[in-house]
Amino acid sequence: MTTIYFVRHSAPFVEIENYKDYVNVSWDEYNKNMILSVVGEENAKKLSKIEELHNIDEIYASNSFRAIGTAKYVAELNNLKIRLDKRIDERCFGIVKLSELPENFTKHSFDDKAFKVNDGESLNEVDERLESFINDTLDKNNNKIVVVLHGIILLSYLKRVCDEFSYDGRNFDIKYKNKVILNGTPDNPSIFKIDFDDNKEITNIDVVPIKY
Repeated sequence: MTTIYFVRHSAPFVEIENYKDYVNVSWDEYNKNMILSVVGEENAKKLSKIEELHNIDEIYASNSFRAIGTAKYVAELNNLKIRLDKRIDERCFGIVKLSELPENFTKHSFDDKAFKVNDGESLNEVDERLESFINDTLDKNNNKIVVVLHGIILLSYLKRVCDEFSYDGRNFDIKYKNKVILNGTPDNPSIFKIDFDDNKEITNIDVVPIKY
């Protein structure tokens, strides 16, 4: 059996005056410089105090500063180097500025996972690359793996593997085998624990609590 702990990165972020009107500045520039604030760092540190994240075999993160900044505390605790993998990077929106996204972009994306803007990614494409990453990771036969990534890619995967999933544009309602996985919005950070058997089939999904 292999357990993968999918961790949504920590928050909040450093406030930068130049990005006060963040929807109308370069998304790539804004996204790149979205680093953890002092409080965000403290929230990330709490992950290293969670016993389930001790004695892990590997830790991965997306290429964003906030994901790497979240992963570093667990990595150092376990004396591991963080592995980057582009298959767990944030979704490509296909825009220059956030103001270019259509209204209800996120809800439309979950309602129709083939939907995308310009040369951006659909959630089907995001699912495909994450599934490729998971399959390759499970082939390594490690017991415990931590993956620090972004909310949309994680929630899209949960929609695919959970029994019940709904999103009204503000809140998520997700259940697995009649067990509530999420009711509302995920915290930053938050941890979703997924167990896989030797055939790469999911046997259980849980939420690991974080004490704030």
